[in-house]
Amino acid sequence: MRRDSQKAFETIFERYSKELYAYSQQFTKSVEEAEEIVHDVFLCLWKNRQQLKSVESLRPLLFKMAKFRLINAFRARVGVPAFDEYVELEDQRPADDHLPMEYEETMSQIKHNLNLLPRQQRVIIEMAKFDELTPAEIARQLGISVQTVRNQLSTGLKKLRQLLSDIMVMVMLLFIK
Repeated sequence: MRRDSQKAFETIFERYSKELYAYSQQFTKSVEEAEEIVHDVFLCLWKNRQQLKSVESLRPLLFKMAKFRLINAFRARVGVPAFDEYVELEDQRPADDHLPMEYEETMSQIKHNLNLLPRQQRVIIEMAKFDELTPAEIARQLGISVQTVRNQLSTGLKKLRQLLSDIMVMVMLLFIK
């Protein structure tokens, strides 16, 4: 593909496009948005084919590209007029009893799945995400290195995402700053 082979590109597209589409669609819940994300990923891949380093598998790169586009899609929704109107309408409505319950239920699922993680990962995630401490502050409080905090946070969040795949959209909204 780096030598401008469209056949190589088509082979890569055939191999990964359906999987990327399914991955994107599970988070966007929109056929059009998922198709657009897959299109953008492969367009970017083609445009940047000359800069690609030799890799064993393109799969991790393609999924990372899709992940960033999914995050951007969620962030973009916040500025959409329909979303703004929804927020305004919700602010004007009297408080519903079911909203705190949904939040509590979601937090209960997160905490339940957090308890399935090794103790150190759980403590680090809670300190980073709930107490909003920096890795340096966590390292100082726990008496471990900053790199250990970063490694445990990364590994723990990855495991937590797998455990929470059913409510991933809600988790992303809670954890994105």
